Amino acid sequence: MRRPTLALCFLLLAASPSLSADPPKTGANLGNVRGGDFSKARTIIDKSCTSCHSSAKIDEAIAAGKNMPAIQREMEKRGARLNANEKEVLGIYWKQTPLKKK
Repeated sequence: MRRPTLALCFLLLAASPSLSADPPKTGANLGNVRGGDFSKARTIIDKSCTSCHSSAKIDEAIAAGKNMPAIQREMEKRGARLNANEKEVLGIYWKQTPLKKK
């Protein structure tokens, strides 16, 4: 009986967006995300967010359809520092990322 449980865990982990694939690298209509490149948003996340938690937690929240602008505002209340350009890049990323459920 242990094997079906192990197999189920494996399938759930394999289906997880944060564990099954790297975050998408490109998109369209991204404003300050130059050339449709998500790396600028990922750089901001790595610089400003991952000192408190992993980027996988952010990817999971996006994939779950959570309100990322509201989460960002809450994180800013808790001490995250973002300039206007970084806020614009992340705001566009939250809306455009293919990690987001359609």
